[in-house]
Amino acid sequence: MSTGGIMDIEATGRTVTLKDVAQEAGVATMTVSKALRNQPGVKTSTRNRILAAANKLGYRGNISASALKSGKTGIIRVIVNEFDVPFYSKFLEIITTEISEKGYIPFVQKTHYSPITLQESLDNNFLADSMSDGDIIHASGSDFDQIREMSRRRPTMLVDSCTPQLVTSSVNCPNEEGMRASVQHLIDQGCTRIGLLSRLPFMTPTELMNSHIGVAPPRMRGARAAFLENGMEFTADNVIPIDGLGEEQAIEAAHRLANEGLRFDGIACMNDSSAIGLIRGLADRGISVPKDVKVMGFDGVRMGEFTVPSLSTIAVDMEQMAKLLVGQLIEQIEHPNEQITPSRTTVGFNLRKRGSTAIAS
Repeated sequence: MSTGGIMDIEATGRTVTLKDVAQEAGVATMTVSKALRNQPGVKTSTRNRILAAANKLGYRGNISASALKSGKTGIIRVIVNEFDVPFYSKFLEIITTEISEKGYIPFVQKTHYSPITLQESLDNNFLADSMSDGDIIHASGSDFDQIREMSRRRPTMLVDSCTPQLVTSSVNCPNEEGMRASVQHLIDQGCTRIGLLSRLPFMTPTELMNSHIGVAPPRMRGARAAFLENGMEFTADNVIPIDGLGEEQAIEAAHRLANEGLRFDGIACMNDSSAIGLIRGLADRGISVPKDVKVMGFDGVRMGEFTVPSLSTIAVDMEQMAKLLVGQLIEQIEHPNEQITPSRTTVGFNLRKRGSTAIAS
């Protein structure tokens, strides 16, 4: 004997539909659709009632059927180099939240900095053409011919694309402007012997202007600009080589600097992870930050607030970045027939002055 609701549905053996959830919750089917896709326009109390009804009835959205009917899955794919780095952890937290708030479902992949893995992800027919509606890509070693082809087939947004020719729209960190401000802050704090911790070896002005691989060239250009504006030379002696941008590599670089006799009173790092590692490595050798040397980071990850000393950094406006990336991608998804001219947008930043660059008393 049926008592109504879920037992009726189970008795018939049929799939629970949006209409069933709507009847259970006492709302319109469209309201259920909006609530389950986390779209705006539904009161919190109504959304909670709908979610409870869907859970009670055992409703499971059918992505394949939805895709066949609408031509869309409601999924946005995000491809990054890795997950276990503070910058990417913060980026993914903010970008996936923004995607969800816009009513889409985020699907995240990593490439381990491998161009081959990136290409495999882009070439995967299921992921590229069936599973998601568009891509947000922040990955090293991008094959721009491949991305050009991908952007012709489907909506695509890039992060930190520095190529002179745009293949699709990109939203970039304030690479040149931020590093310029980073070095200027060290100069303002009285530093006269400034080093730049970088994976990129020293490059001549001509090489810097012609190099478009990753974010290192524009950041080095920004550092050089700050040197020149203050009447200081920028030479190979200012570049501190590092094998990677993680904490471990920075610790090794710090030990090397100490063993050679620290020749800098200020060091600007390419990211917060290397700055945090550098401070730890210097401490291992009895070198005090900021008393003996001042250190600047770049990114603005949360961990920098809790290091000892706390980390001065260029805090990238990732909320603005996420809104621009997701908003422009959805515009492409929802207006597929519109001709959109590729653009490059640079987000803002804040200079956060903390303990690692404080003037020693």
